[in-house]
Amino acid sequence: MILKTDRLALRPQQQGDAAALFAILGDHRAMQFWNRPAIARLAVVEELVREQQAAMAQGLCRYWTVMRDGEAIGSVDLSLIRDGSAELGFLLRRDCWGAGLASEAVGVVVAHGFGALGLTRLAAAVQTENRAAARVLEKNGFALVEQARRPIASGDLRDCAFYARRR
Repeated sequence: MILKTDRLALRPQQQGDAAALFAILGDHRAMQFWNRPAIARLAVVEELVREQQAAMAQGLCRYWTVMRDGEAIGSVDLSLIRDGSAELGFLLRRDCWGAGLASEAVGVVVAHGFGALGLTRLAAAVQTENRAAARVLEKNGFALVEQARRPIASGDLRDCAFYARRR
């Protein structure tokens, strides 16, 4: 299902989106607050997208590619969908930061999750240093539930903030 806002269209992720996602996932600055380092090879992102496509086919998650003026600029997802709950994730290309696009994209996915998908709870986690991402969540009605130091994929410990929103 394609989700629309005034400035964006979010369409279900396709395998062909790998190159556009690589522009973000391969950007060290864009990835500084993620739980994994920047990805160095397009082939790795292509495999990641294949895995995400398989998970979508099983109903475990939903991935949308964020489009602006016909160009892929990011991704929003609902993952670990089960028992009326899901985890929200989002990322945008750096040149699209600061224009309210992430808040807009997240807002339409939250509405879809609580509406058509029938979810009752959404959760999200951000590193506490990533105030911009925390603000996107807060603008969309998420409340801080907990702050804790957690290991990320590299094994490093990071201060993380955990947010939730109920329908």
